[in-house]
Amino acid sequence: MTPSTHTSGTASYRRWSALAAALLGAFLLLPAAQGAAPSGNKRDIFGVWLAIASNSTNFDKRWANKPYSPAPEFTPWAAEQSREQGRIGVELPTPGACQPVSPAAFVGGFFPTQILQGHNQIVLLNEWVAVPRRIYMDGRGHPPKEDWLPSWEGHSTGRWEGDTLVVDTIGTNGRTRPINGYFAGGVNATPDSLKVPRLPASDQLHLVERFRLVGNGNILELTRTVTDPKAYVRPFTSTVYMERRPDIDVQEYYCDDNERTQDEGH
Repeated sequence: MTPSTHTSGTASYRRWSALAAALLGAFLLLPAAQGAAPSGNKRDIFGVWLAIASNSTNFDKRWANKPYSPAPEFTPWAAEQSREQGRIGVELPTPGACQPVSPAAFVGGFFPTQILQGHNQIVLLNEWVAVPRRIYMDGRGHPPKEDWLPSWEGHSTGRWEGDTLVVDTIGTNGRTRPINGYFAGGVNATPDSLKVPRLPASDQLHLVERFRLVGNGNILELTRTVTDPKAYVRPFTSTVYMERRPDIDVQEYYCDDNERTQDEGH
């Protein structure tokens, strides 16, 4: 090997070494695919969430749930449904007490909700609901109406608009508890709970949800808009807040195993 050839080979080796080191450094800076989002990622909505209790360090009037706006106005069909559902557990037996809740009431409340990141979809688990919600994130649309398979939680598609996850749901079967069923005593009605009108949902429900992080990433804000022309004169919106709870897990819970006697009001 001549000196000039040796010098040229050494320079080439050094250039390739520098390029390999640069590529390796760039690779190490990439976030892990399909794993936990990097710290500070405003899209990191994944984990376990729970309604904010009054003794929580996150308790703040800013995170108080916002009421329905405008106030839901029934169609004649929904008014009759609301009266019928209000009698359940007081004047009528309680059929289907363990039926799933509406997707419009799936997130929030006394039981924890877990948001999981899957392959081309996001999955919502609620501890007291036996079925999950699947949100398809692969760009698909809803199936045409003639191909609908109505289900408890409907068909959901999602997309990111900046830091906000927007979820669109149709195709429910109209058989779930009222939208406000748990808090209005849809399962175990009492004279006091009868003062709160039930908010039924039909198989024409169209739900749009907007999830985003607030409060330095510790609070999940969910704004829900309900459109159901069979049940309501116009759409209405509500907002709920939950706190991130990495210290708890979603447990197995099945309603039929947790029924109580009539003396306890159930």
